[in-house]
Amino acid sequence: MGRKKFFQVQMLLAIILLFNLIVPGCSTKDATKDAADALPGPSNTEQLPEPGTDTAAPVQISYRVYTETFRDDDGSVLFDLKITYPEIKNQDNDRGIAAINEYYGIQFDHYISTIISEGWERAEADKEFAESSGSEFHPHAYECFPQITYNGSGLLSVLNTQYEYTGGAHPNSFRRSETFDVKTGQKLALNDILGGSKEEALEKVYQTVLMHIQEKEGKDDFFFFENYRDDLREYYAEDDFVLTENSIMFYYQLYAIAPYAAGFPEFELSFDKAGPLALNIPALPANQPERELYDLAGKLIDRNKQAFYEIFGLSMLHMEIPDNRADEEVLFPVKDERFTTFSELDAFVRSTYIKSEADALLSNGRYHNIEGKLYGDLSKDGGMGYYVDWNDYCYDMVDISETSATLNLYTVEDSPAGTKDFSVTVKMLKENGTWLLEKMFY
Repeated sequence: MGRKKFFQVQMLLAIILLFNLIVPGCSTKDATKDAADALPGPSNTEQLPEPGTDTAAPVQISYRVYTETFRDDDGSVLFDLKITYPEIKNQDNDRGIAAINEYYGIQFDHYISTIISEGWERAEADKEFAESSGSEFHPHAYECFPQITYNGSGLLSVLNTQYEYTGGAHPNSFRRSETFDVKTGQKLALNDILGGSKEEALEKVYQTVLMHIQEKEGKDDFFFFENYRDDLREYYAEDDFVLTENSIMFYYQLYAIAPYAAGFPEFELSFDKAGPLALNIPALPANQPERELYDLAGKLIDRNKQAFYEIFGLSMLHMEIPDNRADEEVLFPVKDERFTTFSELDAFVRSTYIKSEADALLSNGRYHNIEGKLYGDLSKDGGMGYYVDWNDYCYDMVDISETSATLNLYTVEDSPAGTKDFSVTVKMLKENGTWLLEKMFY
């Protein structure tokens, strides 16, 4: 299949997926009308307000995370799902904020339903093929994670990356983005930002991208396809932009104008060089470190969940225990492809927790280093009643400095005594240049 044909197929699939995400069930006509009523777009409003003239403070955002592992009838994993999306705190019941939260709630619901139905079918088919051909089946994975690229002056811009691994040579990724007027909850179009007609706004994008590409011609970092002049027009989607602290950033999907290895090509048009814009969009203080910290916090939460559920808390790593073992025999080799040696477990723990906590966990007697191999102590394997739901939770961060941050997590505890809200606070500390958790939390 040619590159252009391949990319066109990929874009068609992406468009179909996004349509399924955004438009609720029922008939297409009714669903589209419902979505438009709930989330008005520029075409539904005669005159847009002026969000950029508002000097409002940034909205307070938490990240809602939903994770689930789907298994076949034999208990083996078919695919893992992790969806993260922004949720704006709305103590004053602001209508604009409520509309934005509703927008992401609709996308979440339909992304879930699409992935569960199509992902299950695809994973089962791949597993059956692997078994019939004598090859190894690798569980599939789906993930979506947002980054807040602009938050202030009545505007909110969000860049979402959707990741999909279904057994190919490499994962597939797709980006989507939204820029909102926080006052109204309205999603802004490209020409709501740049001004003029849709065609004039697109032409401004094309000229910006062309200028950046031509500046790279003849240099080592020139990685674009030969006919990039046509590609940059043919394969740009008008929603593929976000605001950054000091610019409008346009991006292309993978394979659109450059090879996969080049990633998502990005091109910035700074506010001070953009000419007259439809909105007054002031530059904001740089928040790239904070964005990266939220991303890292999500990964550390996953690792902590793994450590508590599978290694040090609710259970231990699987051990090879012979049927005829002696009663006094308690040390057995661990059988887990993630940790074939003690040093691999040591590295996992020390890349998750600060030194004092890592030392305490590794010396608590559950695991032993015997000639470099990892052994578990069966006598330490004791379960406990635990009812906190870490498959559906929120987190936010406060008191962020160069070396520390406070991580707040919110979920529910669903015990036999009833369901109640549950929260925990833990520090993230920068130790020897690396952000780590202060302690294992649960």
